[in-house]
Amino acid sequence: MLLLPWVVALVLVHCHHHLDGGTVGILVAVSLGLPTLWVTWAAYRGPRRADGPATGLSLAQIADRLAVAVGAQWQAEAAVRRLNDPYPLPVSWSPADASLTDSWDSLVKLANSGAGWPTPVPEGTWAVGPDGLAGEGGELVEVLARVPTGRLAVLGEPGAGKTMLMVRLVLDLLASRAAGGPVPFLASIASWDPAKQELRDWLAAQLLVAHPALARPHAADRTEHTQAEALLVGGLILPVLDGLDEIPEEVRGPAISRINDALRPGEPVVVTCRTEQYRDALRPVDGIEVTLRASAAIELHPLDADAVRSYLLEDAAGPIAKARWDPVLAVLGTETPTGQALRTPLMVGLARAIYNPRPGELAGTDMPDPDELCRPDLTDRTAVELRLFDAFIPAAYRVVTSGHWTAEQAERWLAFLARHLEQTICSPDLAWWHLPDLVWGRGEEDGAKIPVKPARGIRIYRGVIRELMLWLAAGLAAGLAAGLAFGFIFGLAERSEAKLAAGLVVGLAAGLAVGLALVLMSLIAEVIAGEPDRLERVTSPESLLARDRNVTLQLWLVGSAILLAFGLAIVVAVGLVAGLAAGHKDGGIAGALRFLLVVWLMIGLPLGLVLAFRWSGNFAAWPSYMLTRGWLAWRGELPWPLMSFLADAHRRGVLRQVGAVYQFRHIELQHRLANRDSSAVSRQEE
Repeated sequence: MLLLPWVVALVLVHCHHHLDGGTVGILVAVSLGLPTLWVTWAAYRGPRRADGPATGLSLAQIADRLAVAVGAQWQAEAAVRRLNDPYPLPVSWSPADASLTDSWDSLVKLANSGAGWPTPVPEGTWAVGPDGLAGEGGELVEVLARVPTGRLAVLGEPGAGKTMLMVRLVLDLLASRAAGGPVPFLASIASWDPAKQELRDWLAAQLLVAHPALARPHAADRTEHTQAEALLVGGLILPVLDGLDEIPEEVRGPAISRINDALRPGEPVVVTCRTEQYRDALRPVDGIEVTLRASAAIELHPLDADAVRSYLLEDAAGPIAKARWDPVLAVLGTETPTGQALRTPLMVGLARAIYNPRPGELAGTDMPDPDELCRPDLTDRTAVELRLFDAFIPAAYRVVTSGHWTAEQAERWLAFLARHLEQTICSPDLAWWHLPDLVWGRGEEDGAKIPVKPARGIRIYRGVIRELMLWLAAGLAAGLAAGLAFGFIFGLAERSEAKLAAGLVVGLAAGLAVGLALVLMSLIAEVIAGEPDRLERVTSPESLLARDRNVTLQLWLVGSAILLAFGLAIVVAVGLVAGLAAGHKDGGIAGALRFLLVVWLMIGLPLGLVLAFRWSGNFAAWPSYMLTRGWLAWRGELPWPLMSFLADAHRRGVLRQVGAVYQFRHIELQHRLANRDSSAVSRQEE
């Protein structure tokens, strides 16, 4: 719309039509007026159009749509992790040590008579004491309902199955959720810095990254709250906070206090942590004791030997594959190194991935024998676990796909990413927009950085006056300076006050045009960056990267158009002033327009790209990601098709997807890869 009137003008000039000053003024007005009308309409209709035909959704309806997206996300993740293949491992639990929780009587009293707490549920719904919280498998939903306050800490040793149990909890809660009810939201708490962020602010940011459509302002909310914030305020998010032990030790206690401060009466929460780290955080030897207020706690048990035996045999392909397990099955339940190691879901899951055929694997594939777990040189449980970690990556890449990445290449690249997470990011979240931190360093506020920033269309209405005055003032100031310069040059040279005034007027007009063009482009950039996706659409790292890339490319065109607007204003001003000085009517505008088109094609488009990269710091992260990816690929640190490689690693079970970020299958796998000697990996590849 901005360029169309000038294309028409070039056609007219080419056909030898005359362009006078009035015609040029009309062209400027139409060129700026059409996009202004469009951007105003787009800003008004954008939030409504993104929701589809339904408008004015209530919070309950927004929660229902979010529940669809959350369910689709975790069903896909459960399929990748083969949670139901052949069936979920039967994890069991019992009440945790009473010293780690408030008394049961305290929970009952608070739920019955606490100020602001909801009306108590019918008698008999709650457990009569902590012993009523014991259970296994899919009973965690029922156990959570038996807690009077709805707050639960899930404890266990490393690899005990806490994360996958939370995935199952989310899916089971969604299956039994009533319309308009709270939506369980599983988030890795390791990315939270309790010293700098309130829990609700962090949760809102996590919701926006995983579900960008929640960045819209809620229709019934007269404040600037996003839908994510409105859902949190309305109590329609049930936080499931996974991995409290992955927060630095010195802030775990304060983090629990922050959780206590953030929770309102009747608001439920589920927190997972390793038992030892949870005890140290609550009852430090030298420090202030804390408690997760109004919370019950359960502790996961080691797996039963018979359950492990049945699971490994059921997962095997047939009698021959089952017979290979005989040496391992004989030591299950004993105190041998292998018997001790295969007591957690993590190690059992690694063992079946390594020694049982994977989906799509050919029968003739050379596979390792489970008997190697009983070798005499594996003298303790740790040695067996390290052997499983080291054998997992080669096993995951036995099946050849279109990526053609060897196990050695994959292990080297994954080790590089693991060290990046351990040493640079200090978080398990493998987010593509944090990759530039490897090369350019990490700013103090980068921990909360997200890619495409939330929709800010509301600023088009509330901040337009301020921005308009700013840009108009800048444009008029530049126009005044240029007008005075041209006026004095041509007016004083011939001692003509009329030409001096004409130069000043033309300069001011050009400055006004530049100011209006900059205002227009600023608003267009806001609309481009603020266009959200549909809420029901599942967000992945790839889709978020694609959206970020599209925003950047559109900003490239916007930047080029800004340069064109500058050029048009300057050409018109110079052409008119020069024409007035020479006594011509058209001022040589026709030739200047032809010259401008050539200059814009040769210089404007490349400079527009540079301008888009500059603006992308405010709107998108794709340009810096692309530069970093190219640099690291050139050095051989990472593959060029990085996102394809990560998606493939996710399909193979090496990575897990949590919303818009990847994480390693387990934090211990990340630690093992990060601490591997990179030179040893290179020698292995050679």
